[in-house]
Amino acid sequence: MNNPMISEQWPRFVLPIIRREWEQGMDAVASPLMSILGVSSSVSSVEYSQGVGTFGLVPEYNSSTAEGAAAAIQYDSFNPLYEATFTHKEYAKGVAIERKLVDDNRTGQILRKAQSLGHSFGTTRAYHASSILNNAFATVTGPDAVYLCSASHPTSESDSTAISNLGTTAISYDAVVATLLAGTDFNDDRGYPMPSIFDVLYVPTALQSKAFEIVNAIAKPGGANNDANFLASQGLRVVVDPYLTDANNWFMIDSRLASMHALWFNRVLPEMSLDPSSDFNLVAKYRGYMRYSFGWDDFRWIYGHSVS
Repeated sequence: MNNPMISEQWPRFVLPIIRREWEQGMDAVASPLMSILGVSSSVSSVEYSQGVGTFGLVPEYNSSTAEGAAAAIQYDSFNPLYEATFTHKEYAKGVAIERKLVDDNRTGQILRKAQSLGHSFGTTRAYHASSILNNAFATVTGPDAVYLCSASHPTSESDSTAISNLGTTAISYDAVVATLLAGTDFNDDRGYPMPSIFDVLYVPTALQSKAFEIVNAIAKPGGANNDANFLASQGLRVVVDPYLTDANNWFMIDSRLASMHALWFNRVLPEMSLDPSSDFNLVAKYRGYMRYSFGWDDFRWIYGHSVS
């Protein structure tokens, strides 16, 4: 005859199973934007990112010669830009497993509960990542006190000259070309060219078909002259995000700059543990926990279109 597990044993026996299925449920959720963000770990309660200006062009230097002494080296400093603050927030949720599910060998129910909770954690992280773009035109302001996509980004703290990364045009071949070129016209805080090379066309699910046609057509879409598709030569890739909440808004992203300026800090990676307050005789409680922050410290990595 099989010996039943005593009450002190069964919750810890189930924990590895819960954790495995929870991780699988979480990993099943793919966050399109997370693969573009600059993701790093943190050991503090808050992270700061201080923007710095450029040093401009490097002047010619004449070293010492027989004819005269060397010229003085020009020592420069940068213009202070804006400081972004990233304050980590905590997220937690748990699942209760009744002892009778273990006693009755209801493994399927236990697995589904753990998988569903893991899916919730993965969805939360994906939702928060995409909220950077969902709030790009309203609600959340950045370190320069305007929205991520705005026509009034100040050049620096000492120069209020406005820079725009905001459009209102519906997605089309011509609109994508115009946005691509607009990124190459960005300047730094000293007025020198600092182009953003947009290599990602970022769209909601409602625009994915249109976006693929625009980027991947052999000839220029919508024309009868068989003109070459300029965008096909630009290395653009289409990324579709099901967590974008507006069916018409779309974005272009410089993935290199995004990894530098669109930031995600993991203070505590998602973890699953046994809640010590569980009544081990009847119910075991397993709790998931994570702590992180996210946002941006500069806008030049993106150009967004708010389409009405």
